[in-house]
Amino acid sequence: MTATVRADAVVRPWWGRARLWLIAAAVVVVAAIALAALAGTPGRSLDPRSASPDGSRALARVLADYGTRVIRTSDLDTARAATGTVLVTSPDDYSDAQLRRLTRAPRLVALRPGTRATTALLPGASPDPETDPDTQPGCGATGAAAAGVVDLPGDALVYDLGGTGTSCYGGAVVQRGSTVLLGSRELLRNDRLTREGVAALDVNLLSADRTSTTLVWLLPGADAGGSGPASVWDLFPDGVHRAFWWLLLVGVLVVLWRARRLGGVVREPLPVVVRAAELVEGHGRLYERAAARDRAADTLRAATTARLVRRLALPRGSSPQQVTAALAPRVQRNPADVWAVLAGAVPADDAGLVRLAADLDALEAAVDDTRGHA
Repeated sequence: MTATVRADAVVRPWWGRARLWLIAAAVVVVAAIALAALAGTPGRSLDPRSASPDGSRALARVLADYGTRVIRTSDLDTARAATGTVLVTSPDDYSDAQLRRLTRAPRLVALRPGTRATTALLPGASPDPETDPDTQPGCGATGAAAAGVVDLPGDALVYDLGGTGTSCYGGAVVQRGSTVLLGSRELLRNDRLTREGVAALDVNLLSADRTSTTLVWLLPGADAGGSGPASVWDLFPDGVHRAFWWLLLVGVLVVLWRARRLGGVVREPLPVVVRAAELVEGHGRLYERAAARDRAADTLRAATTARLVRRLALPRGSSPQQVTAALAPRVQRNPADVWAVLAGAVPADDAGLVRLAADLDALEAAVDDTRGHA
């Protein structure tokens, strides 16, 4: 019976302290599992390893089935050294000089470049946002003719070559020399690959009509020097940003939980009885150890002022100025001297603090003497 009581006395306080933390941890774990289930496999946009809707894993596998090996990289030097086709998923993230060096590859495919990147890749060409693309090839290119009608997504952008070259699908696919511009990023996504003609067009463009055995898939990395949106998450493994935002959310919730009181202050009786004299001596030793003569002087003066207010029958909360004005004529002392005792400078040393305490006692004694003579 005694052992059961002792165990209960230990378990109850522990459970009371830890249950909120355990509940919070359980909520975080359940939320993380739910998020992982809803988000699917994490990965970057147009990542050939990502099976998420905006990834490109399905296209990479289709290319592999046709004999084209996909090399995923975010290193610009690796892409420049490629001996096959180079796919630039975010050309706007690179500088003009970097893009011009990439055009020296045997074959280059750039996805939906903006005006600056288009000029660097194909001088004289420019995007034409006012013109809509065409679902029909409309050109003699072998790959486009084989793909036929393509269900182009809403982000498809048309390019005006401004000179020689091949333009297909109303300008959504243009080529000059070994450089190809594809006006849509969504065409490479997993969730678009089953649309009409999309897979065939992707395979023909990226494998050079199934003649290229190597495709270097360039994702933006730390060496990108363009004006595109930079992201620090490119330096971390996939999915780290999700964990960061979850930890930040949990941290905010913990701060809000710990910072707000859900009720009034609970008064608890002291486990032992402490005599008033011991409490005063303890405070005095703490002040002495911390050399807090200012705090000690303020405490002595405040206590004396409060007692003088009662003895002089002044209104509660009277200031030291009011107490000085009433006390100086009562004890027949100079108001400046009384003010120096009640609200003067902080004592420079412990001896000065002792003298201040004696002066405060003398003021109270003088008031008592005047009351006795009255």
